[in-house]
Amino acid sequence: MVPRAVGQAPTLTLPRKRGREIYGVTVFLLALLGQQVLVALALKRNRERDGSRHRLTLVDAITLSRGGTGALMTGLIASGVRDRRGLAGWLGWIALLYGAIVSDWLDGPIARRLGTSEVGAMFDIEADSWLTLCSSATAVSWGGLPAYVVAPPVARYVRIAVLRRWVPYRHLVSGDPLWTRHVGMAQMMLFIAALAPFGGRATRFLVKIATPLVVAGQLFTLAIVSWREMNAEIHRDS
Repeated sequence: MVPRAVGQAPTLTLPRKRGREIYGVTVFLLALLGQQVLVALALKRNRERDGSRHRLTLVDAITLSRGGTGALMTGLIASGVRDRRGLAGWLGWIALLYGAIVSDWLDGPIARRLGTSEVGAMFDIEADSWLTLCSSATAVSWGGLPAYVVAPPVARYVRIAVLRRWVPYRHLVSGDPLWTRHVGMAQMMLFIAALAPFGGRATRFLVKIATPLVVAGQLFTLAIVSWREMNAEIHRDS
């Protein structure tokens, strides 16, 4: 510790670890706030389009909690977490299990029983996409995966931004073949395995082998689905 010179005014500093924790919490709260703003805008746009007021239901709450999981993982990345086996690593992994498995299993049966609106269906798709993007970044940050695993989640948003000039949003996010969901599940299982706070050499070897196959499969899926949507839109216009 360097002694302070005589007459030098004391300075107020935070330890680096505490500063990173505060930064992580700030990013988490900003991500949550951003989600709520987007939800409010979606509800407002739906009301202006057809005059209906969609009240958030239990199904919507479960769906949007996946966005909360994504925000939590974003905050953990910002806080500088690098240890899968530490407390923060366990917290992120358990949150990922909830978001990717538990909440996805819960809101499906409840939605089929209680019904859902067009806005609720959009929330479901976008919450999944946001969680996938955050999970991929987390898997790179402290899961040991190569940076290119982020390419498919980012490509999904690029695809929507580009194709919306010709294809309506509702066609871009609905009606995909069932097999595309299986590819998406494989992608999420890869992230879960990479971030698991346990597992030995065998697990890491399988993750290493599976990574390029899953990424290539997801990019191929996006290309096929985009081609199908463009083709369908051409036939609708003709």
